[in-house]
Amino acid sequence: MAILTGVSISQIDIDLLAKRLSVVFPDDYKNFLSNYNGFRVSSPDHCDIPYNNVDNNFISFDALFGHKVNNDNYDIESVNDDVIDELSFISNAVVIGIDPGDNFYVLVTEGEKSGVYYWDRACLHADDKKNNYSISGEDGYLHLYFYAKTFKQFFDLLIGQTIKKGMTVSSGL
Repeated sequence: MAILTGVSISQIDIDLLAKRLSVVFPDDYKNFLSNYNGFRVSSPDHCDIPYNNVDNNFISFDALFGHKVNNDNYDIESVNDDVIDELSFISNAVVIGIDPGDNFYVLVTEGEKSGVYYWDRACLHADDKKNNYSISGEDGYLHLYFYAKTFKQFFDLLIGQTIKKGMTVSSGL
């Protein structure tokens, strides 16, 4: 089993990316970009992470996006260009990752709602009995579920889950 990461990027590139995305990245996310610049489960193609606010008590994870990576599907600018308008009801938001079913992970970078959220964009959990979402999307769908107060908390959980499953980290995103 393998985890692929990107190639480290400079602080200047990180600052330019934040400006381009109209957000201020928290230090823990800047550190992630500087050290990893992406994080993708490549074999198998995803992993499940525990989450008690949906009926099956887990959500899936595929990748955290990098900047200027080879595959546009994992490039933070490309993905945000495609989907960020759908989150116009949330300030200071940037899409940072994805599950295997086109649901995204969102980082709200500032304000009282700051933290990492799972965006049920495909309405996978719309009919769940638990359905404990934190931010309601437009028309009562596309809910965002709070996952972690900081990016570091979220990333540490991902690292723990992938290590538990015996995955190894290598460059090549």
